[in-house]
Amino acid sequence: MTRIAIVKYGVGNIYSVRAGLERQGASPVVVSSLGEAARSNIDALVFPGVGAYPAASRRILGEREELAKLLENGVPVLGICLGMQLFFEESEEGGKGLGLLRGRVERLEAPKLPHIGWTRIRITGESELLEGVPDNTYMYFVHSYAYKNTEAPWVRAIASYGEDFAAVVEEPPLYGTQFHPERSGRHGSRVLGNFVRLVKR
Repeated sequence: MTRIAIVKYGVGNIYSVRAGLERQGASPVVVSSLGEAARSNIDALVFPGVGAYPAASRRILGEREELAKLLENGVPVLGICLGMQLFFEESEEGGKGLGLLRGRVERLEAPKLPHIGWTRIRITGESELLEGVPDNTYMYFVHSYAYKNTEAPWVRAIASYGEDFAAVVEEPPLYGTQFHPERSGRHGSRVLGNFVRLVKR
């Protein structure tokens, strides 16, 4: 069975993610550090995402060496919401990111923040995560910050709230969603299932 480590780094919604992965046939385990994940002989890693960027970045940056080893071994990593934002170099919210993808996370220019609720995503490129997901599908978002360079080669879907932003990024073995697949109904479940399937390959 596919063993997927969910990293507990001071954010919420971990157990909803675990339940979503279990429904897709994975065997998720919640870990408190990347070192623990590496020792657990895992097949993939998930950074869940409800929380503040500065606190999360302080926690995760101390484990960059452990993450680098996992990535060198080809371990797929899924970042959800804040988890995806941590892939980038920094955030306007404060704090340095992992620098796995170039760019900066910025505050959305919108009349009301946070952006909470169902918003359509527009598929802009071939995507393993979105296989079988129709274009213009509604997904569930909760955030005030986003990666706005929608022309970057790793952006595979965009959404709009006041302005366009990246909804899905893929630069294998990195995969990320700004929306919460674990809260996005059957299409969100399909995204989690696609991640589990690509891990098995």
